[in-house]
Amino acid sequence: MVASDELREMTVRSLEAFTNGNIEYLTGHISQQDGVLAIGTDPKEWWADYDTIAQIFKAQSDAMKGMSIVGIEPQAYCEGSVGWAAAEPKFRLPDGTELPFRLTLVYRREDEEWKIVQWHASLGVANEEAIGEELPT
Repeated sequence: MVASDELREMTVRSLEAFTNGNIEYLTGHISQQDGVLAIGTDPKEWWADYDTIAQIFKAQSDAMKGMSIVGIEPQAYCEGSVGWAAAEPKFRLPDGTELPFRLTLVYRREDEEWKIVQWHASLGVANEEAIGEELPT
């Protein structure tokens, strides 16, 4: 595997597009093939088709006006026609509060262009809070 500046930049631009109203950039880089999947931070956020993902991302982007995503410093790699990126950015709320989250993306080459085939965002929860005991970390 090799580091990918192209996927790193695409990840940054996709997150920026989510909060700056350029949702067409983001949805234009999501695969429309069977198997595409987006998982969000809410337990109800599991979408497994392009049309639903595009619709939800647009609605959430509109609902999150005034919020930004900061600290986007992804690691990105590829091997052949598959790539991936991971980042630990933060949602910055209008009042300045920052909420860290985790994001992983899986990319695949489709017609000479990288497309997101999986998007997974999560909020880190301490093991003790999630299962009632500390685990080695």
